[in-house]
Amino acid sequence: MSTPAKRRTSISPSATSLALTSTPTSSTNPVETASSLPYFLPELIPLVASRLTSLQDFFALRAACRTYRDLLSPSPSNLASQAPLLLVRHKASASEALFHAPLRRILRFRFPSTCIDRLTRFYSFGCCISTHDRDVGEDPRELRIRHLLTGEHASLPYPPEDFDGIIFSGDLVLTFQRFHDVLYFCRIGDGHWRAASCDEGYLICSLLLVKGTLYGLIFPNYCLAVLEIHNDSVALSFLGDESNEESVGSIEYSMFWLAECRDELLLVLAVKYSPPVYHVFKWQSVERKWARTTTLGGCSLFLNTYQFAGCLGPDHPEVRRDCMYFTGGLGKWTEYFVVDGSWHDHVADYLGRVVTKSYRPPLVWVLPSIC
Repeated sequence: MSTPAKRRTSISPSATSLALTSTPTSSTNPVETASSLPYFLPELIPLVASRLTSLQDFFALRAACRTYRDLLSPSPSNLASQAPLLLVRHKASASEALFHAPLRRILRFRFPSTCIDRLTRFYSFGCCISTHDRDVGEDPRELRIRHLLTGEHASLPYPPEDFDGIIFSGDLVLTFQRFHDVLYFCRIGDGHWRAASCDEGYLICSLLLVKGTLYGLIFPNYCLAVLEIHNDSVALSFLGDESNEESVGSIEYSMFWLAECRDELLLVLAVKYSPPVYHVFKWQSVERKWARTTTLGGCSLFLNTYQFAGCLGPDHPEVRRDCMYFTGGLGKWTEYFVVDGSWHDHVADYLGRVVTKSYRPPLVWVLPSIC
């Protein structure tokens, strides 16, 4: 990401409040008003919005008048150039905030029903966030899902077991724990979870949904498979005959992520931690195996602790091409250049940052342009 010469920290109105801001007060002289106010033809407004890199600017434009508001729904095309954000803790609001990573700036944003003394875990894809509290005493735990831009939200009972990742597919929610043979699924509104298990001792290592198809990395051979849920079982259709260990090496003790770039399946493998070294493999459907690559076609990948968060295309103005962006502990995030393996650690440093020795603030990527 491009880094400005000087870091700036400011508090700006939330997306919600901006969306509800009233139209600027007009002059009593209509001629004076017409000459002083800027005007864009309605057909040009989506084009203007698609080039904005700040949610503050987007919602300010949207709030200018009813016509603009009707034209500017929070959609991928209207938010095409929006910068990647990090959901972080904010002491002043006792809640969460959105951190504009390229500008090192906090956007005021209140995320309800969490507070800074609770150990809360977050999962994200695009602008869809789920959260649950890990330590709430005797209170019943919930899984809360919210779209940060539209405000749509739902609450589900907590799944029967803890989980490492979550998948959204329409109104279907799936949770899974790495190296377990069971995944849980629930439809929003149903209020109860069902379990589906793999047969023959297979374990799920990672899951990824691409265009309605659920892919999984399966232990013990780390093979790629398509998963289909049938009542209480998971049917596996393996895509390769060979063990991944023959093409990518042993990944038993490494961090790894299934990812996608322009609908192509990728495997990101951490082979070293200090300094960090990552290898990227692209699935070769004809050869039915993984092949190492040192390019992402100019795209950039965003990865949270255990799960892929999203991909931005090569024309996105706010990110570096062929880079991977990882969240980390203690408020840090890492930029890793795939081509030559260079890397940079960044600190989400802002006024109101919450850091303690025993608590690591949650950092998850929020990508408005793939909302």
